[in-house]
Amino acid sequence: MKDILKNQAINSTLTFFAPSFQMVDPEPDGGPFNFKLKETFRMMEPCKNLGGGRVRLTYYNPDAKSVSVVGGEDRAFSGVHPMTKDETGYWTVEVQVTPGIHVHRYLVDGALVLHDQMPLVYSAGEPANAFECVDEDCGWYLLQDVPHGDLRMEYYRSSHTGRWKVCWVYCPAGYDDHPEKDYPVLYLQHGAGEDETGWIDMGKMNYILDNQIAAGETKEMLVVMNYGFSLREDETPALRSPGFTKELLEDCIPMIESKYRVRTDRESRAMAGLSMGSAQSQNVVLNNLDKFAYLGVIIGGIGNAPIGVQAEALNDPAELGKKLKVFYSSNGDHEAGCMKSHEAMEKLVSEGLVCGRHDIFPGYHDLDVCRRSLRAFLPLLFR
Repeated sequence: MKDILKNQAINSTLTFFAPSFQMVDPEPDGGPFNFKLKETFRMMEPCKNLGGGRVRLTYYNPDAKSVSVVGGEDRAFSGVHPMTKDETGYWTVEVQVTPGIHVHRYLVDGALVLHDQMPLVYSAGEPANAFECVDEDCGWYLLQDVPHGDLRMEYYRSSHTGRWKVCWVYCPAGYDDHPEKDYPVLYLQHGAGEDETGWIDMGKMNYILDNQIAAGETKEMLVVMNYGFSLREDETPALRSPGFTKELLEDCIPMIESKYRVRTDRESRAMAGLSMGSAQSQNVVLNNLDKFAYLGVIIGGIGNAPIGVQAEALNDPAELGKKLKVFYSSNGDHEAGCMKSHEAMEKLVSEGLVCGRHDIFPGYHDLDVCRRSLRAFLPLLFR
């Protein structure tokens, strides 16, 4: 467990939050820039994994009258957890949680605030703190001693907005060493409260894929992660971003296919996304079956996702099953729409969608479920 807690995949966030940095004294001998950082900011360990799923959280505010931790949609960490203050002004509480990412905030004298020493994430479009509880079964998304792919930042101009956009591209290990090889591509989208870095930062996509490729479980592929919002100044802001499909098909994909050694047939293109990205993926793939053969709907609804899916292809599951190689969907068992999605997929399969599959994982509408979904989805691609 100690080795797991030291793994770079767990600590690859802002340097300030890394345990090794918190041990550093910036100027041990004093000097003009010694502002007592260690005493002022690092006297406490804001989050400590005690083992067995027990985690101790600490918050410093000597003037507060009451402090509590407010958990997110987490069956083991929801609700309000009152903290206890000691004589030095530190508030602590121990909580029992399940392995995975745990989003939370702090309630200080009735005001909901963020902890300035805990990593920040976005949850449902709002900033929040988060910590990760690990167990012995988390090696599949950790940094392991295997060949590693590259993450590359690429730019293209949006034909919808006229502005430049950035996307992240994962290239498998050995991409530059084998110029004779070409690869299939997965276009992977984030959720509404995130951006194109979400699958890398909290999702650990690159570690999951590195480990699976090394184990022979998954085909080598490129993964392209785009920012899912595309709005002109004259458009009404909405989750349903009409320009995204245009950008992807007319700008991003041509850029990728001109710059990288990728296959351009439909059976070498896949698209998947979480939450909002799952609806975008359905809209793109189901309306462009001449361009894609694989679809992943992660913690989303089938055909009735929050931002809406308009696709005639869903009305003829048998014909759709002839065109798609994989139609994968997943939810957390505590998501409100979990069983509705499961039943929708069962209906499609019963009507001829032979490539359909729906998985249910422990959890809510969160990135921990997304990681597990990606782990299950990737081995299905490009077979």
